[in-house]
Amino acid sequence: MTPETFKSLLRGYRLGTLSPEEQQQLQALLHDPAYREQLENLFTEDLSAPDFPVTTGKETLDMVFEQVKLQTEEIKVISFRPMRWAAAAVVVLALGIGGYYLSSMPGSLQGNAMSSATKKGENILPGGNKAVLTLSDGSRISLDDMANGEIAKESGVKITKTADGRILYSVRKGLSHVKPSYNTISTPKGGQYQIALPDGTIVWLNAASSLKYPSSFTEKDRLVTLTGEAYFEVAKDKKRPFRVKTVQQEVEVLGTHFNINAYDDEEVVKTTLIEGSVKVKLPSSNQSTVLKPGEQSSVLNEIKVNQVDANSAIDWKQGLFWFNDESIYSIMRQFSRWYNIDVEYRGNVSNIRFGGQVSRMKNLSQVLRIMELTKSIQFKVEGNKIIVMPYVMSITNQTK
Repeated sequence: MTPETFKSLLRGYRLGTLSPEEQQQLQALLHDPAYREQLENLFTEDLSAPDFPVTTGKETLDMVFEQVKLQTEEIKVISFRPMRWAAAAVVVLALGIGGYYLSSMPGSLQGNAMSSATKKGENILPGGNKAVLTLSDGSRISLDDMANGEIAKESGVKITKTADGRILYSVRKGLSHVKPSYNTISTPKGGQYQIALPDGTIVWLNAASSLKYPSSFTEKDRLVTLTGEAYFEVAKDKKRPFRVKTVQQEVEVLGTHFNINAYDDEEVVKTTLIEGSVKVKLPSSNQSTVLKPGEQSSVLNEIKVNQVDANSAIDWKQGLFWFNDESIYSIMRQFSRWYNIDVEYRGNVSNIRFGGQVSRMKNLSQVLRIMELTKSIQFKVEGNKIIVMPYVMSITNQTK
């Protein structure tokens, strides 16, 4: 498939001139993961071109929206699209490949070229494997600067960095009666890290997070303390439950897979169960509940449980942002942690929400550009600060 062929198919779909064979060809391309990166680039290039038509009637938009929704449910992927709100009818054609947007706008806004503000953010790169390990004696090790191999020894425990960037603990036998010492692994904004704890539990730590744990589990339970977000695959040990403590809650398990989001700047603490079972407890009130796979608890003074797509809670571990009817404020908090940026808001953007997937491996400018194509929001980049504005306001400012 050449870029010209794909662009022709896009325009044909937009104008309703595709033959049945061409429609099948376009759908096959949209479902083929081999074309993912190429199609994302074509979408953003094609839609920002001044000759691409951007107006259409609301009836047509609603019809396409329903078609896309059905296709989305069929392949279990949500496209990165703005949720429909009163100011405009906005839809997307692109099943999980970054975003192809058609929008209905007032005549005064038609024909305006997309802002080039995001071009200034080309150098804001995505995060990567970065973390600091603090040993029990207070010494700090910058893990991204360390060579592979043994990096520390303490109290009969050897700490090793592997070739794929993980941290492993090897515990000498005969330490069961030794009082444990504690280590803390911390990721900065723009960092993430994977660690294998002394009991074999695997932990993925998201950006701006920390985990405190013993260098050897010698107590009757396995207690760790989390701030931020982490995904746990807990090694089974029926004699010693595994407990995760955060500011607002405790989670107790024997062996299971789950995710905890406990950032200080988020209103609620969310625990999502992938496999097995966990008990979520509130020490302040003695309230507790047991989660089943596919359930998510939300803690804000009390525990509430909802059925969710559990895998969406751990897409960050797979290199994706996943948004489900999420406010722009929540989205920008996630961007702030991953891209290590500051965020400022100008104008009222409280009614702007998005849903879908976008890669965490893209430069920030690429992600913002995809969002700007919705004609609902616009961004201005000043150094390491992102200014978020409603689209109409930004167009008005440009014409002054």
